[in-house]
Amino acid sequence: MRPKLIIAGGGLMGRLCALALSEPNLWPATPRIRLLEQGNFSPNTAAFQNAAAHVAAAMLAPLAESVLLDSSLVDLAYRSIALWHNLQQQLPDFALQQRGSILLAHPQQQHLLQHFVSQIKHHAQYQPQWLNKTELAALEPALADRFLHSCLLPAEGQLDNQAFMSLSLQLLKQRGVSLEAQSHVDMQANQLRCNGKLQSADLIIDCRGLGAKPQISALRAVRGEVLRVRSTAVKLSRPVRLLHPRYALYIAPKPNNIFVIGATELESNEQTAPSVRSALELLSALYAIDPAFAEAEILSLQASARPALPDNKPNLIQQPGMIRVNGLHRHGFLLGPALAEQVAQAAIAQLQHKEAAQCAPMPGLLKGVNQ
Repeated sequence: MRPKLIIAGGGLMGRLCALALSEPNLWPATPRIRLLEQGNFSPNTAAFQNAAAHVAAAMLAPLAESVLLDSSLVDLAYRSIALWHNLQQQLPDFALQQRGSILLAHPQQQHLLQHFVSQIKHHAQYQPQWLNKTELAALEPALADRFLHSCLLPAEGQLDNQAFMSLSLQLLKQRGVSLEAQSHVDMQANQLRCNGKLQSADLIIDCRGLGAKPQISALRAVRGEVLRVRSTAVKLSRPVRLLHPRYALYIAPKPNNIFVIGATELESNEQTAPSVRSALELLSALYAIDPAFAEAEILSLQASARPALPDNKPNLIQQPGMIRVNGLHRHGFLLGPALAEQVAQAAIAQLQHKEAAQCAPMPGLLKGVNQ
């Protein structure tokens, strides 16, 4: 019998879970999967364009983020990168690349760069590589004349998040996942109502992010502010981070001469537009990396709120008939695929246990028959 699964939340985590759960040959009988989204799936809506997954830079930076992450989460990040490559084999190109990233500092901030690199957690296969001016010029010629101090973080990379969010819907439709927009979800205990109507399912996967605040009281919003520009004058082939006393600015080059720039991380759930101060910091730091950015076309300056728990670690919570995954903080693209894989494994285990319990004889029943 085909199990019925409901995934609440059509953002990045919901889509990754839907992809993991609809993977061919994963189930004895293909499940019926419904993906419920409160807003629309269309990228043309304002709500979609302000969603965290749409605004994000989608950097895959396990070494850089190991400064903040536990070793177990760093391992999860490398697993996610492998899973991103698997998805790239099933989808049209979403600009997944793994050429490494570069850490930079101006001469007066060299100590910040040295301190940051000293905090990177050891990895048997990948180690930070200090670069001299010639080595930097070989990797990123546009940076060599302005920076004497740099470090390559191998195996890091990025993807085009906006392309993935669009292409993922196509694959889900091909796999028969029901995409249901304008679906307001309300949960009480393990019951789910959609637009006021009680829904029946063998298993519910809660991926609502901040929408799950009524059920996960410890959730909080972490605001991120991101600038997008287009420039044909600037040439970068991999993500770059600039260490600064007030912020660590990152630049992620995307297809079509687009660059995504971010630096700010604020403890706030406000959905207002970015501040003048944030804009000035982003633009001035951007200009300091390459003055050619002065002529860049500003495409957008956006803010989004990301769900986080007190320890800034993601959490997968299981209850009978329910799996919740939340608290990915700023690591949605870095950790999401591996967490979705864990959700799929947990879902199979739950449904197998439920089926076994339903098939098992009730205590005392066989004894009565034998008598």
